[in-house]
Amino acid sequence: MALFGWVGKVLYIDLSSGRTWTESVGEDIYDKVLGGEGLAAYIIYKHFREIKGPLDPSNILVFATGPLTSDIIPQSGRVSIGFISPLTGIWGSTHVGTRFAYELKRAGLDAVVVMGKAEKPAYIYIEEGQADIRDAGKYWGLDIIETVNALRRDLNDQSIKVLAIGPAGEHLVKFSTIANEEGIGGRAGGGAVMGSKNLKAIVVKGTRPIEYAYPEELRRYVRELNVKLGSSARGVSLRKFGSAGSVGIYNEIGNIPVRNFAWGRWDDNEVFKITGETMAKTILERPYPCTTCPVACKRFVRVKPGKWFDKEFRGLGPEYETISLFGTNLLISDLEAIARMNEECDRLGLDTISTGNVIGFIFEAAEKGLISREIEGLRLEWGNADTVIRLIRKIAYREGIGDLLAEGVRRVSEKIGGQDFAVHVKGLEMPAHDGRAFFAHALSFVTINRGADHLGWPHMPWRGIAVPELGINARDDRYNESEEVVDIVIKMQNLMTVYDSLVMCKYAFTAGLTVTDIINLLKYTTGKEYTVDKLMEIGDRIWKIERWIDNQLGITSKDDKLPKRMLTPHANRNGTKVPYVVEKWLPIYYRRRGLTEDGIVKELDV
Repeated sequence: MALFGWVGKVLYIDLSSGRTWTESVGEDIYDKVLGGEGLAAYIIYKHFREIKGPLDPSNILVFATGPLTSDIIPQSGRVSIGFISPLTGIWGSTHVGTRFAYELKRAGLDAVVVMGKAEKPAYIYIEEGQADIRDAGKYWGLDIIETVNALRRDLNDQSIKVLAIGPAGEHLVKFSTIANEEGIGGRAGGGAVMGSKNLKAIVVKGTRPIEYAYPEELRRYVRELNVKLGSSARGVSLRKFGSAGSVGIYNEIGNIPVRNFAWGRWDDNEVFKITGETMAKTILERPYPCTTCPVACKRFVRVKPGKWFDKEFRGLGPEYETISLFGTNLLISDLEAIARMNEECDRLGLDTISTGNVIGFIFEAAEKGLISREIEGLRLEWGNADTVIRLIRKIAYREGIGDLLAEGVRRVSEKIGGQDFAVHVKGLEMPAHDGRAFFAHALSFVTINRGADHLGWPHMPWRGIAVPELGINARDDRYNESEEVVDIVIKMQNLMTVYDSLVMCKYAFTAGLTVTDIINLLKYTTGKEYTVDKLMEIGDRIWKIERWIDNQLGITSKDDKLPKRMLTPHANRNGTKVPYVVEKWLPIYYRRRGLTEDGIVKELDV
């Protein structure tokens, strides 16, 4: 029986031996895990006993597409990457908005699995389902954009798609990225895993058509869906202001990091300088869409020569997380300076979330006397944009204090002290969201499998977005302490795991993509009939595979803890609600998930 939506092939590449081979994937596996993150988790689960450590050659990287990866389906241009994280030591994953995903499927593959370590810097060239391991010595040391451009030039082919690492990945910075000119795979340190393998880049060229079960029905449905997503109120807002359109409201309600999450609000006038609305009036050149996206939430900006750029800068601008972690978190309200920080991180290959966190931590450590305020010609102090930009480069190249900061907040705090204000969960630094603003977030932070992670999106019902197919209504009780919050968190986590396995952008959800839409897209693409219950079952199964991996790496209920700062009232905000209720919720969460009272997976259906 022919497969539609999937190709049914996974390419394996052993950099140590130079051997490559292809394995088929049965329909039964796709029925259980869909693709994308689910397929990556399944493959790592199958090979788990062979993996000796995150930076050991035995660690594997899985680059996976999903059944909805298609250049006609809106917001489907994404690739999921799974690995054991060098930052946290547990399950790691990241997702990149990029045309690379389409090319991989056009090359006749659902996923690529990289194992082993090359003797010298290498890159992988993939075409027609086959891989060639090539010398990358001339590209080692280049930043990510330079690498992409150089490979296209040297291969005399502007159509190839590339994912690469920068100097941060080469220097094994624990939160380094895998990225290209379109998108960033930021979280959990996948770039360091590539660097540990001497793998500079993966190049893919696809020529095959993507086949669908019901192509005409799919195209008709997509035409209507594009109109719905692009014209919805939230879709229009994202196109006008990007994700940074949330900066102002999140400052108002205490959901934005300020001074390493110590404060609950910053001066409104300062915050206004770095909102999405201000960006739209100042440095925004145009909205920037990923392929097939009718929303275009990314920002393409233009900054004139001046203090932060020697010559005019035109390129991708900062999104909400970056503006918050480098802006409000560090008390910096210069939008052009933040644009420079964003560009430095994107090119060098640093996760802006972790970078903004570790710099905020060291600023507070200096303030509290754990480290000198003056170090290596830098003054560690809030609001000092010059210091931040210089620290970014030091981290990427592991120079001086950058060598320490490159290890991440948890390890820095273990070395110099300050664990009371080290804001992370399981070693992954906190995103620009606060569990004291949405109690659902607090529970989700400690139960998402890669660590502190907002992308379970449990707060969305409290942002006014209902999910009627899951029985979730729009709500305004963000401090609700009842058991129903546990059910909402689990349902939202499962749904977002499905998104990462399809693979689709979660802003499609924000713009109005429904569970019914997903079921219809899957029907027209794969020919298979799905139900709401079936999708929730798949999401739960994938969550359990990842939790099983975490359990094998030592994670139990003892690790499902919020950082102390998240359990402390904001220093400058009256009436802060503190999510102590999470401790009461966890046993209920474990029971609903079918775990032991210690948070351990009892059995897996794989």
